[in-house]
Amino acid sequence: MAFSLIWVFVSILVLWVSNAYLSLNRNIAIAETTGLPYIISPINGIAGFLWTGIHDIVFIILKCLPYSQNWLYPMIMYLDPHRGWHYSQELRELHGEAYFIISPGQIYLSMANADTIYQMSIRRNHFQKPVEVYGIVDLYGKNILTTEKDEWKRHKKVVAPAFSEKSYAIVWKETMNQAYGMIRHWSGAKDSNEENLEVKDTAPDTAVLGLHVISGAAYGISQSWEGDDKELGDNIVPGFNTAKLEGSHRLMFKEALGTLVHDIIWAALAPMWVYSISPFHKKWYRSFVECGDYFNELFDHNLKVIESGQNKDSGAMGIIGSLVEATRLNSSDDSKKMLTKQEAIADSFIFLFAGHETTSNTIHFIILFLAISLTAQDQLQSTLDTVLADRSPESWNYETDFPALHDSFVGAVMNESLRVMSPVIAIPKVSLDLRQMNVDGNIVTIPANTFLHFDVMGVHRNPRYWPCQKSRISDKSHDLDDFVPERWLPGYEKNSKDKASPDASNDNLLFVPRRGAFIPWSEGAHACMGKRFSQVEMMAALAVIFKVWSVELDVRKWASDEEIEKMGVGDRRGVYEKAMDRARQLIKESESVITLKMFGEPVPLRFVKRGKERFKEYFV
Repeated sequence: MAFSLIWVFVSILVLWVSNAYLSLNRNIAIAETTGLPYIISPINGIAGFLWTGIHDIVFIILKCLPYSQNWLYPMIMYLDPHRGWHYSQELRELHGEAYFIISPGQIYLSMANADTIYQMSIRRNHFQKPVEVYGIVDLYGKNILTTEKDEWKRHKKVVAPAFSEKSYAIVWKETMNQAYGMIRHWSGAKDSNEENLEVKDTAPDTAVLGLHVISGAAYGISQSWEGDDKELGDNIVPGFNTAKLEGSHRLMFKEALGTLVHDIIWAALAPMWVYSISPFHKKWYRSFVECGDYFNELFDHNLKVIESGQNKDSGAMGIIGSLVEATRLNSSDDSKKMLTKQEAIADSFIFLFAGHETTSNTIHFIILFLAISLTAQDQLQSTLDTVLADRSPESWNYETDFPALHDSFVGAVMNESLRVMSPVIAIPKVSLDLRQMNVDGNIVTIPANTFLHFDVMGVHRNPRYWPCQKSRISDKSHDLDDFVPERWLPGYEKNSKDKASPDASNDNLLFVPRRGAFIPWSEGAHACMGKRFSQVEMMAALAVIFKVWSVELDVRKWASDEEIEKMGVGDRRGVYEKAMDRARQLIKESESVITLKMFGEPVPLRFVKRGKERFKEYFV
């Protein structure tokens, strides 16, 4: 009996190895027909969530093997599911802007050629979203992110009208209100006062800011910061914006959503019923259930508002209203509805999740970069003074102030942060049939069933497409790893015009990258619908914060306030440079879990009233 089981096991193993060998050789033969370089790997180029979850542990074990330093480093580059963040430039320099990773189970193409990325983006019927890759956000059903072709068009047709100029004016106003709320929140913290705000970690607060903005602007439910409930007036919705809970709820909406999103990777590793019985995931599963209930209640609440005719002047963009209305069309016949109720709920979740996660992380990184680059911060504040002058914040408006800020150095700061720390490091596509592409003048046939990534970091940091100079921070010949917003200004590099988009004109105040070279919101028909929403939010938040405040790194890890006061110029500068180096290192250690963000040790900051800075004069 035992011998028979061993024989069966060996037979299955031999069959599996033989099939993998044959599949690998077949895929290699296909890749060789393209003329592009390729690498052989045991792991798929677009790895599954299991490998994504365990690869760090495997790498630690491999590093313990004898002589691993001789062979492990190049292998790790290809096996790392986040290679686009950790090794994009090394891989581009080794293999070029387009190369294959060939495994037994997949033909994978990494693409960091701007022109080809743009070609692929506009040919959306030829290069589609591999919707299975986005399955992790299918928590409440298929949505606009996890659908393709006619199904995707149906979702987009419903929500697209909500993204309008009128809507962006609402986003501008809501962001200003919430940014002032965030500052009040900081001023109430321990050791803070009216002229000095001490913030140990801005990331959680910018996440709350982003959630509040999209909740108020897109869903019509105003949010308040802790202690600011009086600001809500008559707009209290139990559970959604106050701690008062109703029905079966045990968590506030913000707490449930935050817990769900923070550990959303669990959704990819097992079906939900596993977590419903797991003793280790009780709060996370509870958050999943509560969020579903909240989205149902949000839908029902807005349905009543629409049916009563009270939604005409709601002061919100109307995303949730559009979704609810789409379920009412021909309501007597479910087959003729634009969306089902569950699809509307799924879209509600995805807009809230994607909309606040990406923008809030970017605002967090911008604040850190400005604390590191005091020169850039000073130039940003000078620009704010020019555009906004001495006008009261009540007079700041979307129609005139947003365009002026967006096309100024403030916009350059936003763009540069997105270039260096794009929220999404790779954009997946799939070619289901043979497709021909022009790659630098060569016609390349992309094999059928090829999975590919637009290598966002690879193209964002490619000297071929960007104005650059020798780095002042590292020993590299270019500064594209560095935060240098000045590169977006005319004349940063002599041949900047050669790298700009052919569509750029002399009227452009900032550098215009060629199509496909700057893709933080993706490119083409599937580009992010919320692009202008996030731009407006970032401009308004930066205006509110930096018109009055300056940000500096907290240097108390190296010297106390008393010691700083006794220091000379050289010593003060030296202490701040240590804090700058540490902050850069912590940013570099960011990881991509759906979006790029910092984990582990935060960067503590101090916000001081302008004119009260302690280190600015040594760097500006």
